[in-house]
Amino acid sequence: MRDRLPEDVRGDQVDLVLAEWRKEQPWLDTSPIAVVARIGRACALLDRGLNENFGRFGLNRTAWDVLAALRRVGAPYRRSPTELYRSLMRTSGGMTHLVDRLEQEGLVERIADPDDRRVTKQEQAELARLLRKLLIGLEQQFPALLPPQPPAQHGRRRRQPRPGRGRQMTRTAAAARKE
Repeated sequence: MRDRLPEDVRGDQVDLVLAEWRKEQPWLDTSPIAVVARIGRACALLDRGLNENFGRFGLNRTAWDVLAALRRVGAPYRRSPTELYRSLMRTSGGMTHLVDRLEQEGLVERIADPDDRRVTKQEQAELARLLRKLLIGLEQQFPALLPPQPPAQHGRRRRQPRPGRGRQMTRTAAAARKE
């Protein structure tokens, strides 16, 4: 019977929820529910329809959104990860996972940004060297936070550092020149 009535009389799923609230708590103002629940339900139904359509091509709506965001910027159809997740209003972590999947499926390709100077090998090596110095200093300041040292092996005597020199380490001449 409900299907035979005109749309404006027939009602929707949200009307059923509102009727339950009116029965249980008639004094409750459900006008926000009438709006928010309908927006949510409409989004869910539209997403379902879009996912069914995109599914015919092995995609879902979020994958389509990424591909469309890349296409709409024009040749050479590239965006940085930050530009991509901001243009789609998604989180960076979610975007990383999605782009990983699209890359595995051969739909997108990650390439190094030639203008990004942070990715040069020389700067990475320099950063690693400076971070090593920082970490050594921090480990000396907070030795209690270091993992326990393994016990000395039986039958071997541990060599003690020479007095007055502190801990000594040996390194290659090439490593010394790099510092």
